[in-house]
Amino acid sequence: MSTFKVSFLILFISTFLTSKAWSQFLPSAGAIIQQVVNEQILVAISETQRWEIGEILPIVSQNSKIGVFAFVEVQNVKNIGYGQYEVKLKLLRQSRKYMIQKGDLVKKLDLSSSNDDFIGTTDLLVKSSERNISSKYRPLVYQGLSIGDTAQVLFKDEFLVNYLGNLSYGAMDWLTVGTFVPVNLIGRPNANFRARFYDSESTTLSTGLSFVRLVSEKQANLNMNFYWDTTSSDNLISHTFLSLSLITWDGSADASAIKALTSSTFQTGYELITSSWDRILIGPSYNFQNKSLGGYISYVWIYDRFHAQFSINSTDITHFRLDPTDGYYGFFDLYWRF
Repeated sequence: MSTFKVSFLILFISTFLTSKAWSQFLPSAGAIIQQVVNEQILVAISETQRWEIGEILPIVSQNSKIGVFAFVEVQNVKNIGYGQYEVKLKLLRQSRKYMIQKGDLVKKLDLSSSNDDFIGTTDLLVKSSERNISSKYRPLVYQGLSIGDTAQVLFKDEFLVNYLGNLSYGAMDWLTVGTFVPVNLIGRPNANFRARFYDSESTTLSTGLSFVRLVSEKQANLNMNFYWDTTSSDNLISHTFLSLSLITWDGSADASAIKALTSSTFQTGYELITSSWDRILIGPSYNFQNKSLGGYISYVWIYDRFHAQFSINSTDITHFRLDPTDGYYGFFDLYWRF
């Protein structure tokens, strides 16, 4: 075989493999970085307009040995003609070792289920999306029946239900309503809501009410609740909860294990996001009526829709006995978010 034929064959094979590798990103799977505008803003060129504002995407290096090394958020999509679209991107997270360059690839991800390219970090939490993404990547709104809620709310039309019948619904993208269904059937009609009134990259504030009517006792319990979430680092979120009792029933002092039935309570805690998107929860709590200091430590396994949680709680850390009203107790929770 002549030298010319060998060279032509090598060039053909190289061109074929390169075009095949790039074709997996275009036109429907990604975009190519065209310009680094500044330390936060990038511009990419795509052959599709199917980009969602707020969508979080990984950047794949041209060097195949590096792979995914940065994440960006879609800010704007503009048609620039000739079947091409300009995608404005905001940098969220980047490797300390590698710089983004012209020609790097912005990749579409399927976040409806687990994806190894999407690592657990506060920067990559998806606070809103029109797509049906996995619960792994959404902010934690519920920390279990014994710990309580966070300042986050459910997505609009999203449901959360645990195995005991505690049901919540995203009535609006800023409002979550709920009820403990079985308790309504035994003469304890109850309802609660949580409204988010401030949300930034690092802070979320919400407020709401929780109400229970004890029909046979002719009593009621009404609490006004305040929630404050703060992102502390790449993997840590702090949760502060204050519940003020407006109407108190006679047995509230013995129900401190359940926040909706108790008297005034103050609780702070931390949520640690693992690399696999599971959560570790830990923190103290103080009950004003009992004048007791308690706390909790919990682990939450998160799958695409299903959550499993086990926690060790205390209503009074000075009383070393198994007692949910005045000591230590274990608790597990199973719930679904869809």
